[in-house]
Amino acid sequence: MIYYTKEHFLESPDFPFHITPYTFRSNAIAPHRHEFIECVFVAEGEGEHIYRGESYPIGKGDFFVIEPQAEHGYRVTGSGPMVVYNVLFLPELLQAELRQLSQVTPFIRFFYLEPLLRVPSDFQYHLKLSVNEGLETKFVLDRIVGEYRKKELGYRLCVKAMLMELFISLSRCYEKRMSEPFTAVRDEKTVMDWVCEFTKLHYAQPIMMEQIYQMCGMSAAAFTAKFKQYAGKTYTEFRNEVRIGVSCELLRHSGDKIIHIAQEVGFNDLSHFNKAFKQITGMTPGQYRSTMRAAAMG
Repeated sequence: MIYYTKEHFLESPDFPFHITPYTFRSNAIAPHRHEFIECVFVAEGEGEHIYRGESYPIGKGDFFVIEPQAEHGYRVTGSGPMVVYNVLFLPELLQAELRQLSQVTPFIRFFYLEPLLRVPSDFQYHLKLSVNEGLETKFVLDRIVGEYRKKELGYRLCVKAMLMELFISLSRCYEKRMSEPFTAVRDEKTVMDWVCEFTKLHYAQPIMMEQIYQMCGMSAAAFTAKFKQYAGKTYTEFRNEVRIGVSCELLRHSGDKIIHIAQEVGFNDLSHFNKAFKQITGMTPGQYRSTMRAAAMG
């Protein structure tokens, strides 16, 4: 299995981004994985997307997001070439911007949650754009390609601004199409599975509880009761455990300041982080780091 790291494609550590339009004729891209996010827009042609061992048709106007570590590839099936725009980046490229967009439920559903909805029996993850929407999307992508290739003064700021324009536009398109809650098409256990998986992948995002309820199509009281029945703990307790688990890894393996680690895992209040950390581990973050370092030294 081919594995692409950020060094293979992304420009640099301080600008982890790349964009390229590819033209596939009779060739295919073998299944592979990568450590970055990949946004895909099919501008022309028809083909197949091989995702986690399953094959699905794709065609002109499709836009979808491939999460890091997911195995996938492409094949051309039509008589003509397939033109695909690949937008590759790490989340930290747009850290502040993504945090702001995380307050917008349609964006959360399209950008973060849709990759979790991909199951062979109902592979409806992609956003099928209309002709006009596709033309507008291609126009923005071509502008980004131009800025990225020329690399003139301020091109990084322009690229980031146009990426935000693209994501907002796509979120609006998605909002028009996807209005039903997940419970309209899924059983409650599957919905809770999604919520847990989503939280593990995006624990640091400032997602509001109201957004979780809305996406699940439940009232606050119903979600609270059903999640506790499913997980044996409240959603806040579950998310804190995920965040503290990641912070333990960072405390053991990095020299970052505790306040920075707290922010990295989603705690903006250091005292809240310290309280949650001690509640779960029985130690303060500083005590935990000292204990782990002493144990490592023998």
